[in-house]
Amino acid sequence: MKNQELVLDVMRAQGKSDALDLRARAAELDGTAVIAEEAKAPAWDSGKDYSSWPVGAPVTDVGQVYKLLQPHNASHYPDTTPATLPALWSVCHTKDPNKAKPYMAPDGQSGMYMTDECCTDEGHVWRSKVDNNVWAPSGYPDGWEDLGPVEE
Repeated sequence: MKNQELVLDVMRAQGKSDALDLRARAAELDGTAVIAEEAKAPAWDSGKDYSSWPVGAPVTDVGQVYKLLQPHNASHYPDTTPATLPALWSVCHTKDPNKAKPYMAPDGQSGMYMTDECCTDEGHVWRSKVDNNVWAPSGYPDGWEDLGPVEE
C-alpha cells in the first residue's frame, strides 16, 4: 500500500468514526450544536436506507443541515430531498450568527424559527425576535434583528 492510500484510508476511517459519533449524540443536541459539527454529518443520499438510523441523526443537503424525524428508506421517495420531506426531516437552525444558513420557509410547524435563531437573507444576517417565526426577514422586519451584512 502506498503512503497516499494509507493516509486516505486513515482519513476515511476517522470521517466515518466522527459521523457515527455525531449520529449517536445528535438526538440530544439542538440545531446550534449540530450545525457547529456539520462537517461530520454525511451528505443526503436519495438512494440510502435511513430506516435503521436513530431519530435526530443529521445529514447535509444544499448548504442546510437536517435532523431525521422518521426513519425511512429514501429510495422509496424518488426525486425528493430533506427539504421536500418535512414529515421525515426537520431543518436545523443555529443561534450562532457566524454559522447562519440561508432563510428557509417553514413547512407548517416544521422549520419555524425560534427566538435568537439566525438566518441569512438578502445579504444580511438576521436573528429572530420571536418564537414560531415563519416569515422571511424581508417580509416581517419587526420579527427580526438585522445583525449586519454577511461576512464573506
